[in-house]
Amino acid sequence: MKKFIALLTTFLFSVNIYAADPFVEVSGFEGDMEILYKNGTVNQTKAPAIVLYINGEAVPDSGVVIENGTTLVPLRLITDYLQGDIAWDAETKTVVINYEDVYIKCVIGESCIYVNGSEVTTGAASKIIDSRTYVPLRAISEAFGTKVGYVGDLADDTAFIWVEKNTRVKVTKEDAQLIAEKRYFEDFLPSIQDIIYNIQGKRDITKENIAENFPSIGSVKCEVTHDLGHFWYVNIFENGYVGALVDKETGELYATHSFSLVNFSVAEPGDYSGWGWTFQ
Repeated sequence: MKKFIALLTTFLFSVNIYAADPFVEVSGFEGDMEILYKNGTVNQTKAPAIVLYINGEAVPDSGVVIENGTTLVPLRLITDYLQGDIAWDAETKTVVINYEDVYIKCVIGESCIYVNGSEVTTGAASKIIDSRTYVPLRAISEAFGTKVGYVGDLADDTAFIWVEKNTRVKVTKEDAQLIAEKRYFEDFLPSIQDIIYNIQGKRDITKENIAENFPSIGSVKCEVTHDLGHFWYVNIFENGYVGALVDKETGELYATHSFSLVNFSVAEPGDYSGWGWTFQ
């Protein structure tokens, strides 16, 4: 029956296509974590599972390493997502990155980088791990004029690192809250009234009485609680199990939820099936 709810609520909404792709599902048990990405990649890791978003896209198998509070990422992410031109000097173990008018030099083993000749301390050294070159994400990203953020309290045993460049913020926090509230209480909730009645014998569930009928979800909140770079995160209920990512530029909404062993999940546009698990 639970599967029926999920499938039916998915059917009720059409899927919109947009360039941002935050879909991800993080699950875990006793510290053993698994991250599932849209392309089918599965990353096995230990808690906390780290999800990396670059310009609104979840990066599969990003290989993030955190040392002394410094985030290190494989050099390939710089080429694939930040689009810098890279040269490698094997003799001196030096990486040179050119991006527009920025020249960056990273020496393997040194806890600093050089930006246009000026030294910038990074807190952790560039290094080679499993034959891959790792470089400090924040220092290089900020040298490119890109913002970087870390969110560690959004979901259990899950952390988010986001990198964002040139987002045009057209959707305010207040806008995002209204979008999430309208989508949940005016679109989604009315669509499953019959399902709720057939399973639990309750009718006419509204924003005003939902907490009374389902005490486990807590009171209605609809508040932006986190900035995830490309997205505002809106917590819809007090307990935090049901929420949404709202695109700062377009207002597109991506439903989020947690249930059972799923620590955090971001659905594709138009898929609100996870919201239905609130009523199990």
